[in-house]
Amino acid sequence: MATIIEHPGERDFLHRLMLDNPWWDGVTDDLVHDLPRRAFFKRFWAALEKHDGQKAVVLTGPRGVGKTVMMRQAIAGLLNADTPRRHVCYISLEHPLFLEIDLPRLPKLLRSMRGISADHPLWIFVDEVSYQRDWEDRLAQLIVSDPMLRVVAVSALAPGADSVGHIQSLFLPPFSFAEYLEQKGVSASDVLPETPNVGRYTSDVPTGLVALNEMFETYINEGGFHDRGGEARAIHRSLHSDLPGLHGISSPSDLHRLFALLAYNTGSEFSIETLARELDIAKNTLRRYLEYLESAWLVRRLERVDQDAKPFQRAVAFKVHLIHPGLRSGLIGGRATDSATITRLAETAIQTQFLTSSVGMESLYYARWGHYEVPFVFLDRRSGTPLFAYHCLWRDEAIRKPKEIRALVNFRGSHALPLGAFVLTKAQWHGGKIGGVPMRFEPASVLALRIGLEFSQL
Repeated sequence: MATIIEHPGERDFLHRLMLDNPWWDGVTDDLVHDLPRRAFFKRFWAALEKHDGQKAVVLTGPRGVGKTVMMRQAIAGLLNADTPRRHVCYISLEHPLFLEIDLPRLPKLLRSMRGISADHPLWIFVDEVSYQRDWEDRLAQLIVSDPMLRVVAVSALAPGADSVGHIQSLFLPPFSFAEYLEQKGVSASDVLPETPNVGRYTSDVPTGLVALNEMFETYINEGGFHDRGGEARAIHRSLHSDLPGLHGISSPSDLHRLFALLAYNTGSEFSIETLARELDIAKNTLRRYLEYLESAWLVRRLERVDQDAKPFQRAVAFKVHLIHPGLRSGLIGGRATDSATITRLAETAIQTQFLTSSVGMESLYYARWGHYEVPFVFLDRRSGTPLFAYHCLWRDEAIRKPKEIRALVNFRGSHALPLGAFVLTKAQWHGGKIGGVPMRFEPASVLALRIGLEFSQL
């Protein structure tokens, strides 16, 4: 006798939604009741207030930085602003029951079962939307299914460039150093050491810098995510879930090998050819895996410019940084201790600070020509001219050994760099000229804190 196979129905969906939407029964959402808001919440809330229903607002970013928490805080904000409770629905597509749900049918189902007339606004908050195949197309269909619908979604993957017509994408970065300190109850402005007289070299370490460096080392090992151990969980949920398979990754083991190599060597220069040879992976497959790792906000590629700050017509090399240096310790399960590794992690941390601004994300490059390299060059987006440049070291000998920063000296000699050329040290400040060009030495922890304060809303 044949077995009759039953499938979940709409009543099962509604029962699950009742559990996930406690405010429908007048119950406070305890998940976010006492959690602090991130600095980015103001930007997210402003997007929701201007939301007209023509686009879905999609909050994207790495795993573990607080996207779901921020979504739930926005729901609480709507309810506190007297939005009718039954007009606000939260659904997570990571839940097995909803993996195959027909998203465009959801508004009609909710209006029917919750008694919401077609002329009243309906808010749908879709968590983990990228767990649905062709999720960008499904969001587009969802938007047009109901003219009074307001759609807000969280995605672990960045939307593609062709979805800008129906998606307003907002990137939630890892914590900047400034925000990390604020989350720990430390006022960033209070721990910035007083800048000493930089007109002459001194080996004196300003008061407070030793403590700030200790906090910075903790930050670059474990400080970018919402809770302790978030780095390891971010890796696991991005690489060891169903998500890679849903988006065309046929060999998860090769994807893991690629990420491990990039993470262990964060801040290094690569090419498709060298990676393909090192990992024995076909070039086209490797490109697809790199695109996935970038889309999943695990790594970020920096484009290369030459000594004249011009991009190469045929870019064969690129730098790869982790989206936050703590992912390296999350991978290997331990803190970095040697100076060379901490230097590369500090460099990656400087890159992370610029992620809090779209201007910073789009304007940061690195320069290399011959055997010379400048790790960071910030270009004006309109003119293409370089505004400032950084070379990162986690030691102070470069002040007395200028050969180590010859590339930056040469680059500074060729460009005005109105915002300066900086060598990022461990503990030393110095200002003056090297090789006849102005150069400033400043602790990496101090500069990271200043960048975070400038770009964030703290």
